[in-house]
Amino acid sequence: MQCRLFQDITEEEQEKMLTCAEARDREFKPGEYIFRQGDAPNSMFVIKKGSVMICKDFASGKRNVLFTVYEKDVFGEMFLFSDEKEYWYDAIACEPTVVLEIPRKFFYGFCKNACHKHQTVVRNMLDVQSGKNFLMTRKLYLLSGKTLKERIAMWVLDSAGEGDSFATDMKREELADYLGTTRPSLSRELMNMQDEGLIDVGKATFKIKDREGLEYFAE
Repeated sequence: MQCRLFQDITEEEQEKMLTCAEARDREFKPGEYIFRQGDAPNSMFVIKKGSVMICKDFASGKRNVLFTVYEKDVFGEMFLFSDEKEYWYDAIACEPTVVLEIPRKFFYGFCKNACHKHQTVVRNMLDVQSGKNFLMTRKLYLLSGKTLKERIAMWVLDSAGEGDSFATDMKREELADYLGTTRPSLSRELMNMQDEGLIDVGKATFKIKDREGLEYFAE
């Protein structure tokens, strides 16, 4: 499998290490949980097919989407290198998904068949973790917006980068959860911003019409 975790490691070396680690493929239907809040973190996961939403549900029914991971992405790894005894968020399949589950012992033991590559895996893991820290920092930045319009403006500008348009894989419900609001409130504010000439909103696309106006709300 070609992914950041196994960068600079051949397919043959991967197979040897994963066999010794007793890693396995697992399949999930849309909406199924890979793990839930409160489960013991005994494994990490690599997505071979599909996508997974990382989110936190509250007793009130509110859901806070932290981020979504896609094919070749790694998730659940931060708990293997901390003192946390249980997950504090859920991992839910967004679509038909296949993940490679790698037990904790893969990182705390040495594979007799390719142990010299463990150092490479650990180095790659640091790169993966750095990327996750960026995602969390980005989410905190977005949630710093006091109003929904501010959060939308920040998200649109961040997603578009230097371009004027972009597509998103997130459905409206997922985007609403990500921005800390409800779907009706999100739809209403998007239409307001479109009427104000700030953005054009498609089914899965966004186009910036007034960058200066968006930047005003994002400040």
